[in-house]
Amino acid sequence: MIKALVIVPYEGLYEMMKEIDQEVEDIQLHIEIGNLHEGVAIAKNAENNGYHVIISRGGTASLIQEAVSIPVIDIPVSGYDVLRILTLVKGFSSKAAIVGFSNITQGAATICKLLDFDIKTLTITKEIEVKEKLTNLKKLGYEVVIGDVVTVQAAKQLGLTGVLITSGREAILDALEETRRSYRLFSRLQQNVSLFQSILDCNEQAIVVFNREEKIVYENERFNKEFHWMNLENSTDVINLIQETALTGEKQTKTLHINESFWKITACPIEDAIVLYVENSLPNQVLVQDGNMNLNAIEFHTVTSYIPISGKSEQIQKVLKEIDQFSKSEEPVWIMGEEGNGKELAAHSIYFKRKTMSETLITLHCDLLSEEQLKGLMNEAFFQKYANGVIYLKNIDKLNSYLQNELYHILKNENEKKVQWLVSSNETIEEKVKNGTFHRDLFHTLAQLKIHIPPLRERRNDIEDLVHVFISELHPKYGNEVVGIRQDALEELTNYDWPGNVEQLKQVIEQLFLQSHSYFIEKKEVETVFYQLEQQEKKNDALIPIDITGTLEEIEKQVITKVLEEEGLNQSKAAKRLGINRSTLWRKLK
Repeated sequence: MIKALVIVPYEGLYEMMKEIDQEVEDIQLHIEIGNLHEGVAIAKNAENNGYHVIISRGGTASLIQEAVSIPVIDIPVSGYDVLRILTLVKGFSSKAAIVGFSNITQGAATICKLLDFDIKTLTITKEIEVKEKLTNLKKLGYEVVIGDVVTVQAAKQLGLTGVLITSGREAILDALEETRRSYRLFSRLQQNVSLFQSILDCNEQAIVVFNREEKIVYENERFNKEFHWMNLENSTDVINLIQETALTGEKQTKTLHINESFWKITACPIEDAIVLYVENSLPNQVLVQDGNMNLNAIEFHTVTSYIPISGKSEQIQKVLKEIDQFSKSEEPVWIMGEEGNGKELAAHSIYFKRKTMSETLITLHCDLLSEEQLKGLMNEAFFQKYANGVIYLKNIDKLNSYLQNELYHILKNENEKKVQWLVSSNETIEEKVKNGTFHRDLFHTLAQLKIHIPPLRERRNDIEDLVHVFISELHPKYGNEVVGIRQDALEELTNYDWPGNVEQLKQVIEQLFLQSHSYFIEKKEVETVFYQLEQQEKKNDALIPIDITGTLEEIEKQVITKVLEEEGLNQSKAAKRLGINRSTLWRKLK
């Protein structure tokens, strides 16, 4: 039996490999998801676990090949794969280009010529060329880029729509046949390697070996099992220890602080390598966090991917121009719109365009923030500490009057270093200001620049672009054969009012994508999903309302019970939605 580790760069290929695994009898497949260096980290364990071969794809396969000594089989990009993606992209209204290594671009260029597709093809020889190629394409007005995972990730960072060339069944079967051939050639060598690895894996100590270039070349089973997360190659203290050991040529033992823990590391020089023996110096230590702080109310983003806002309507183009214009300023920006209409996406776009290396994006979820938590932030001088960052107040209209007043005092007392504020709310906020239910001075302080995102029903000609974008995003996630939508099915979607806006459209497309059994989403499938939505709305309308004739405690208990039912009796989700902790929820239900 051939034992193969399959490392795939996206979820759709994972699902397809699982299906084929049920049909293969002579190869035992263990499938993991990991792209580029993540895939390499997974692959380094393969030899220790007795795998005979590794199967991967594209750039991930190339990197793995450099990191391991067992055979690495590349899942090829077939002509069928290229043709499927070109058919999908043909539905886009934007200019498109293919960027990739020659194994992708040569066949793609031929197919484009044969089918008279107006799609530019650019070939790269190194990964570092991708960003430059895409930057030039963006200047030339290209908005859609087709390629491998590396190309798609770089495209999204530059604000382009990236479409992944996914691998089909034919390519996977070819890779499995190549696996059989390689196994016959390398099986004897694998047996010898496994013997020596078994000896090292029996050692109770965690062992990791660095070469003279300070790269990990071996990790034993104990290290992989308990310490693989340590990322020693990026630890300055570990690298200094390796360099010092190599220089002196003598064994050394030091206690180092890595990832909030202390570790005793012994370094031994052996020929052209340094062997590290790792053990926990303080095995009983616990990382203590502030029990008063609900971490769900605060999110820190040091790295964000720029996801472009799609649409060709005049309304959305106006929004895009405002985002570009306001990104050149450091004044507060207030984003208004209905639920599910992309307000957070607009906030992230402004942050991405403003961002410098020193800035952090901090999201405060105002619907989860309690009075105690805000007081805790003020006591810790949180807003002074992160004065160089960008703070996004999400759903600020959900703050009660006390929190609104406290937040206004924070703004009034800002130092010379002013926080860059981004704010979002529903579109009725100005009415609330007029009728006195929202703090007038707080609004005028934070709403110096305003963006209004109109509901999807007022910009229906954006729906076609959004549908194609969502299909292209779902393709690598699920890996089925859907490449587009029939015109009459698209008309059904366009005529719907979308009370949940873009987010609801995205959910519906995902449902259609999963239910479809052909290359194109059909009108009948759309009608079925809309019928299901209608039935759910009727069910919601028929729900028994909460009785408000009882005491406050009784009403409160009814509300908690109703939220628990809607969250499937999941106490953690219900507590998060209600803005309380689980112990408080349990106490109120007694």
